[in-house]
Order: sequence, then C-alpha cells, then structure tokens
Amino acid sequence: MKTLVNGTRQKIIYFSTLTGLCLGFAFLEASAGYAADNEVECNSIKIKMQDAGYDTICGDESGADVTVETLEANSADGSHFLVVADLHTNYGYIFNTRGLRESLGDMFSELAFEHWRGGNGEQGLTTSEFDSEYKTVPSACVGFQKYASREQWGGWRRHIVGFGCSRTGNREDVYKALKLIDFP
Repeated sequence: MKTLVNGTRQKIIYFSTLTGLCLGFAFLEASAGYAADNEVECNSIKIKMQDAGYDTICGDESGADVTVETLEANSADGSHFLVVADLHTNYGYIFNTRGLRESLGDMFSELAFEHWRGGNGEQGLTTSEFDSEYKTVPSACVGFQKYASREQWGGWRRHIVGFGCSRTGNREDVYKALKLIDFP
C-alpha cells in the first residue's frame, strides 16, 4: 500500500491535477471546441446538480494515480457559481486529510483568499468563507471539502474540494446551491 504523505508523490499528484484543472477551466472559457477532449455528460460523473436552473459543464480526466471529475454550475441569472473537483484514487494510493485552505490553494491557484473565516457547513462538508476577486469580479465565496471512502490503513480514497462565489455578495445563494448538489 503506497501512502501519500506530504511527500514528493503527493505533490506530483496535486500539481498534475491542479495543472489539468487549470488548463481545463482556461479552455472551457476560451472555446466551446474544448468539449471534445475531456468534457462529459454530467450524468456520467458521481456528483450531480439537482436543479435545472443552472448551466453545468462537467469533465472527467484519468491519470495513473487519480481520476478527477469536475462540475462547474453557473446560475442562470449569473449571480453565483460553484466549481467542484471530485478526486478518486486509483490502485493503492490514498489521500491524507489536509486543511481546506491548503486544498483550495493547491487545486485552484488563481483563487485569492481574503478575510478567511469559518463557514456554516453543509451536507457533511467542511466549509469556510472568504472574499476573492475571481475572474476580475469581486466575489463573496465559500470554500468546501469532504473526504470519503475511508481506507482501512488510514487515509481516504476520495477527496471532494471546491468553492462557490456570489458576484452580488450574497453567500446565501452559494449555500443554497450547495444543498442542490448530490455528493454520494
């Protein structure tokens, strides 16, 4: 059993995952032609948005050690959005528990954290609130994460991490949207 413990292997996995996500989000914004690469039907990934009032884009990318499923849900009125990365380990690898701020910083390097404070917690997720200027728009944000599929030798086989931001400053919209996501 190989364990990911603050070592080189863990950093490689997180940085390669981060690179893949950053490239994916950059391409999603730049071109609809990106869909042919790793965009998938949203019903083919584990996490689901349970409301038709959101425009969703989903992705699935598999590496040797980690599979990453992504969900981006944008409210129809453009007032708020959520971005979720669902990481599943392959073979004998596991994730060790990390702090939310560290996980978000590793996964979404373009995200700035100002006025970091505790959150309300939703659906078994650890949450924190922060302010950020995301895509040049000042936003009131909520970060969240959850570990699942506990490994008998310690660590986890699944790590869900993401954030949502309100462009109008109303974090309640983000918390309501979190309640609409099915995190099996």
